[in-house]
Amino acid sequence: MNVGGARGIGAAESKLFASEGAFVFVADILDDRGEELVRQIVESGGEARYLHLDARRENDWISAIRTIEESKQKLNILVNNVGINDRNSIMGTSLADWSNTMESNATTMFLGIRSVVPLMRKSGGGSIINIGSTSSVTGTPYAAYSSSKWAMRGLGKIAAREFVAEGIRVNTVCPGFILNEFNEGQPYVEALRKSVPMGRAGSSDEVAHLSLYLASDEAAYVTGQDIVIDGALSMPTYVLSTFAGK
Repeated sequence: MNVGGARGIGAAESKLFASEGAFVFVADILDDRGEELVRQIVESGGEARYLHLDARRENDWISAIRTIEESKQKLNILVNNVGINDRNSIMGTSLADWSNTMESNATTMFLGIRSVVPLMRKSGGGSIINIGSTSSVTGTPYAAYSSSKWAMRGLGKIAAREFVAEGIRVNTVCPGFILNEFNEGQPYVEALRKSVPMGRAGSSDEVAHLSLYLASDEAAYVTGQDIVIDGALSMPTYVLSTFAGK
């Protein structure tokens, strides 16, 4: 089940997982985009189904899980891609914006984990992959966004310990600057690119391949981890300078 799976990193994951033989439930609020993506996957020989899901709403989760159960498909993988980006300081963030960002980024993860675990138990275990951000490993100046991503990391670690005995692994992927439809053509893109020590943006496909690894049996011993994929963007500058011999 790929939540927020209709565009960006989520769409790349949906296509990749399907190409590897997974039956993908593409869950999103972007119905037209989701249905079109499912059509493309099926035409390419994969298996997929679209589910309308507002990940902030508990009743939507209940309905989605019921649909999966009725389809007789197992649920072994949950990828949480849902999130919004509020780029404001503490003093520039209203309570409404704070609450909306925390609900969209952190509460959706909580609802997702709590909703899928019973079906994962029946399916014999599984892998939960939360898509976070390098803002959860550094002190970026975006109060609500960074705080919500730190909350995601914490929740992931708690869930990893709580469900480890049941064969359910939980990890958090922390992407840095990923160039996709959310930021392509924006005036700040070149400045962001220059800030990445590797000298380029990452791609949605690169994040998707990391998610695929975490979902696979090859990652059977990996749980409770925060895995950064950012071209060394979050590495302290003085460490980079040391490696460069400066």
